[in-house]
Amino acid sequence: MDSKSEGLFMSEPSADVSATVEYTMDKWRMDRVPWAMWACVAGVAIVLHAENRGQNGAALAAVYLALLGLAFAGYALTTLIGRSGLPLLLDLLIGALVMVIVSGVIGAISLMAGGSNGRSSYVGTIHGLYWSHLVNPSPNVFGWMSLYLGLGWIAFSSYRHFYADRAIVSLSSAGIQFHRPWLRRLFIPWHEVRGVGHLEVPSISGVPFVSPYSAAVTVGQEFYERHVAPKRSFFAPPGAEAMFRPKGEMMQVVLNSADMTVKPEDFLGPAEIRWKAFRDRPGSSTRHGGTIVYGRWSIDGSRWQAVQFLRRSSAWPWSCCIDKRNPAQRPSCFGS
Repeated sequence: MDSKSEGLFMSEPSADVSATVEYTMDKWRMDRVPWAMWACVAGVAIVLHAENRGQNGAALAAVYLALLGLAFAGYALTTLIGRSGLPLLLDLLIGALVMVIVSGVIGAISLMAGGSNGRSSYVGTIHGLYWSHLVNPSPNVFGWMSLYLGLGWIAFSSYRHFYADRAIVSLSSAGIQFHRPWLRRLFIPWHEVRGVGHLEVPSISGVPFVSPYSAAVTVGQEFYERHVAPKRSFFAPPGAEAMFRPKGEMMQVVLNSADMTVKPEDFLGPAEIRWKAFRDRPGSSTRHGGTIVYGRWSIDGSRWQAVQFLRRSSAWPWSCCIDKRNPAQRPSCFGS
């Protein structure tokens, strides 16, 4: 970093190396609350004005959401198995087994919630079951679904805002701590860090592409193989591999991601200051300067915040990690 950037960072609270810097996804969640509110408004409008055909739309919407969740879980599990590197035949057998189990559970739930109106029909060997409730639902069912999803997101985001979970990334005097659900208790001490800067991605021309949207630390390949690779979970979401990028005989570990809504510079400054201060003296500092949090949503009452609150809600989740000059590069696009 240049002296101008270093001077800027030294004027910030995070420049106190005794303080712990934490990065959360609270702002990312709260920025999407307006969309959840609009989903609630649309749901109420549909429920009040759409016909119900004598069906219990609220209960049927809950059944639909349960079935959709189950189907998504089956798809996610099948995708994870496909990425596990198993032999093709074993992969196909496990995938077929998952499909049979998920289909069976969905069928059982459907039979219990389907209902009958006295008309005769065949569903396998079952007679007299008319599937109007599930196959041809009332329009107000979709209103209840929208209402459930909107209220669920608002409740979850509000709960996590007032009762925060653990930070996704923490920078302390001892090192870097990760707390992602699929990357638990990963710790990188400062003396194992070989460099701090923007992510470098190999290009066809041979000159590495430096991404201005991704902050990363570089560690030795041996440290990565012994302490980082074993922590990578089977349940890592698609795109999670972009968090780790080779750089010659070393490995880069990306610190930021779009779900934290934090600029790369807010990672690089605090990380570099602590790396330079503690790389030659392993262990934690004797002083404790409190905690500084990035990525936490707060109300400041400005019109600009109101505009940003709505604008960010409509942004594509990974837009901040795409290089507009080179859209094919998505080096920091990985989920939580």
